[in-house]
Amino acid sequence: MAIDQRFPRCRSSRLPAAAALAVLIGSVAPVVWAADAQAGKAAAQSKCVQCHEADDWEGESAASLESLIRDIVAGKVKHKGALQLSAAEVADIAAYWGQSSQKKNPKK
Repeated sequence: MAIDQRFPRCRSSRLPAAAALAVLIGSVAPVVWAADAQAGKAAAQSKCVQCHEADDWEGESAASLESLIRDIVAGKVKHKGALQLSAAEVADIAAYWGQSSQKKNPKK
């Protein structure tokens, strides 16, 4: 028995449209969710500048900083005070600090 006879709904004309939509969303999503270093600078200046400067993170990548900040927010890493940051703020601050770090240490 052919697969088309066992699964008649698989021949739906909606399937190509759904696949095209999935590809479109997948290709746009990274752009929509990309971290914003300028927003990160503003967030860091309003929430972190009391204790930290971008220079404090020299040599650290944005990815490692994002992981660290996420762990601090989650309470997994000890910090002077509790941090309440959204996922976007975490990514933005990490992008800002990571960008500043890479300008001073371009080999990494």
